[in-house]
Amino acid sequence: MMTEATQSALTGAIEHAAELGGQIAITSEQAPVFAHPLAVLEDTTLTGSEKRALLAGWASDACALEGRPAWRWLSGTPAPVLVDDILASLQALDREGLH
Repeated sequence: MMTEATQSALTGAIEHAAELGGQIAITSEQAPVFAHPLAVLEDTTLTGSEKRALLAGWASDACALEGRPAWRWLSGTPAPVLVDDILASLQALDREGLH
């Protein structure tokens, strides 16, 4: 179960991504290179907004595994990851001011 702070971080990230109006320059070919949310943070070719949008999408229920609500699997990535790892990466973006 998500804490209130975690839910708030996720909601903020999704709202921020929605504000961008889908104008994110991330191609479907880029997604497979990210085996873990930390790899998104370490990528030097993406802007903070692109990182946030990618992580928010990854954290969304659209990537949830059936019967395993704590896990997310972004299409094209090698394996599922814990939603907590994705949310931690989103929080790291906030701390670094990358938005």
